[in-house]
Amino acid sequence: MRHLREIARRPHPTGTEENARVRRYLVEQLSALGFAAEVHSAEVVLGPPASGGPAAAARVENVLARLPGTANSRALVLAAHYDSVPTAPGASDDGAGTAALLETARALRTGPPLANDLILLITDGEELNLLGAEAFAREHPWMREVGLVLNFEGRGAGGPSMMFETSDGNGPLVEALGESAPHPIANSLMYAVYRRMPNDTDMTVFRRAGAAGLNFAYAARLTHYHTMLDSVEEMDERSLQHHGSYALALARRFGREDLRETRGADAVYFNPLGPFLVCYPEAWVWPSTLALAALFAGVVVYGIRRGRLSLKGLAAGFAAWLAAAVAAGLLTAGVWRAARSLHAGFESLPWRTPYGLWLYAAGLVLLALGAGWVVYALPFRGTRAENLWAGALAWWLLLLLVTAFALPLGSFLYAWPLAFALAGLWAVLASRGAGTFTAKNIFVVAASAAPGVALVAPLVYMFFMMLGLGLIGFFSVMPLLTLGLCVPLLRQAGAGRWLMPAVVLVAGFAFVAAAVSTAGFDARRRKANSVFYFLDADANRARFVSADAAPDEWTSQFVGPGARREGLDTVFPWLRQSGWAGEAPPASLPAPGVEVLEDSAGRGARRLRLRLTSPRGAPMLVAHTEPPLAVRRALVNGRPVFENGRAGPGGPGLRLSYAAPPREGIELLLEVEPASPVRLVVQDVSYALPEIPGRTFAPRPAHMMPVPAYRTSDTTIVRKTFEQ
Repeated sequence: MRHLREIARRPHPTGTEENARVRRYLVEQLSALGFAAEVHSAEVVLGPPASGGPAAAARVENVLARLPGTANSRALVLAAHYDSVPTAPGASDDGAGTAALLETARALRTGPPLANDLILLITDGEELNLLGAEAFAREHPWMREVGLVLNFEGRGAGGPSMMFETSDGNGPLVEALGESAPHPIANSLMYAVYRRMPNDTDMTVFRRAGAAGLNFAYAARLTHYHTMLDSVEEMDERSLQHHGSYALALARRFGREDLRETRGADAVYFNPLGPFLVCYPEAWVWPSTLALAALFAGVVVYGIRRGRLSLKGLAAGFAAWLAAAVAAGLLTAGVWRAARSLHAGFESLPWRTPYGLWLYAAGLVLLALGAGWVVYALPFRGTRAENLWAGALAWWLLLLLVTAFALPLGSFLYAWPLAFALAGLWAVLASRGAGTFTAKNIFVVAASAAPGVALVAPLVYMFFMMLGLGLIGFFSVMPLLTLGLCVPLLRQAGAGRWLMPAVVLVAGFAFVAAAVSTAGFDARRRKANSVFYFLDADANRARFVSADAAPDEWTSQFVGPGARREGLDTVFPWLRQSGWAGEAPPASLPAPGVEVLEDSAGRGARRLRLRLTSPRGAPMLVAHTEPPLAVRRALVNGRPVFENGRAGPGGPGLRLSYAAPPREGIELLLEVEPASPVRLVVQDVSYALPEIPGRTFAPRPAHMMPVPAYRTSDTTIVRKTFEQ
């Protein structure tokens, strides 16, 4: 925590003096521990992204240290990043990971030496398209010696640290995790879903470079992500401790193993309850799936022969669960939509997640269960409980078959609950007498449903924690699946009457109402708003711009009466949102500089070499050609942005964002069609609003904070247009 308080004093994005202060602190601490710490400075240029946004480039400065081992096979890397976004102190993202590595380094120095070399890699520029990791992977000679990377991240302000991403052939790594970490939390469904999402961390770069690895992060209180609430005061110390328990235990484990062979078969893995980790080869998925399909068929045939099941009843049970799922999805999505209209101000928080997430989640889960219970209680009250139960389990089997084909690493979610439930169904069908509701059978139903509930409930928690409420209509399927495991219990508890489902529905509405009624903002639950200052140096005209849906009591002093609606693409062409713009006095700020170094023609192209500078020392330069220009080739300081005659999916032209430019500026080379005129817009971005003589603005109240946005929240942008 002492380290964390130093790292997360205030925001420290790449290219700022605060970033440099944090870097000096890290070097000092590693040196004090006896490590030969070094700063690896490198320039990285990435090509244009598929989104049509700007190509990313920066000069990054990674902090590295190496502890030689006694019998090195390959090096073990412990990795985190020390830069933050401009709108957050970065206590969790990723001060916690960095602090955990410093303390792990200290602890390792007190014990017996490791066999393998240990590399501590604390990257810069992670928040800028992973540029620090790219610099290490592309340029540093140590990358060729890496056998395994353990990366630590944060996305929120608390919760368990979860191993959410692995490399291919992860079986041996997951087994080692389960055997060595004191409290491992992981499941392969999380990894299977994550790798289909657009989210990336430094581990993405290391995996692309061929390194094996494990990636850890905690993600509770998503509202704090990239905001001023990502502070030391708001962070859960237990999450930091969980990071450290992984780092130290796994460093000792992998520090003594041969890291030349870390790959094996891919694994299916999950926590059945608590920190115990189940792990088995992915190759078992289809044999076990087919075995469960055969078991389901056998149990159904057995039930029909005993007269306890019927095809008509099974069809009714199948339809009942579908109707229950549709009812639950429609009700929860509708209630959330209505609640959002009453709960204003949270739209600008990360993932549009409200602060009262767990009140909402509890209420919406209860509403999903209540809606499903009503369906089972009323329209299908004449169907035998065994048929309703078997029909619901048919959905479990169907989802298992689909998942085994499309997402095999997530198949455990359906396979294990189905296996226990089928055993319970067989036991009930085999019981003597025609009644389902003997004490023995009720116990059997409850016991066979319990493993499914124990497995699904933490995953529902995880989905809400990591993704918010935006997909609540889809998430409601998960509680409904557990309801399908318990159908005979619903019947015994009075599902044929309205009282019990009504109680559940009322409780659900009560939780949602409590969430809405406590939706106000305060110093610990802040409202996010945005405003930035834009100065067009060509026209000597300035304006304040807010990207919020409407001005509030603070932003209205910048964009008050007379403000007009304006697309933000007038500032950055790739932004597809609008905001409010109000006229502002032009501040005395020097404009970006553009110096022509070369303007020549040859080989069927015009070659224009320019030097771009920020006389005011802004930490970011942004440039784009206007209107779209057929640029054949673009290089920054000799490094290609693109060389294939187009700037990517956004169309012809250049879009470039360069962070931490040196004082002497950057050199930009453009090759265009012969005799083509060039209009280049250059803007520099600094992470604060300017002081304007003669104007005084009230500070942002304690219950507000900037919207997490790199260029359009609490920034000053100065534009200069170059035409040649």
